[in-house]
Amino acid sequence: MRKILLFASILTVVLLSSCNKTKYGDATFWQQTGSGYGITVVNIEGVTSNITDEYDSSPSCGTSGCAVFNHLETGTYNYTASDGTDTWSGTVTITEDGCSKMQLY
Repeated sequence: MRKILLFASILTVVLLSSCNKTKYGDATFWQQTGSGYGITVVNIEGVTSNITDEYDSSPSCGTSGCAVFNHLETGTYNYTASDGTDTWSGTVTITEDGCSKMQLY
């Protein structure tokens, strides 16, 4: 009987503790080859990252030259971006263990 109670107690603790774990994902912002934009600074919640390269097609998440945001808590965030001439703004949704790719054009 004690073993059953101990097992039930441990199972309850494990199940309850897993409910409160914070979940994370990533975001990658990019621009198309020939877009004509300069270095673009992307801002999410006061954190900035730069787009410094252009791509013929959607790059993989985390590709160098993209504005990459890693380990964001799941949810929807407002972003702003500017290359000094043009500006962008919108929202990006972060999903658990996912990567949201956003093309700025």
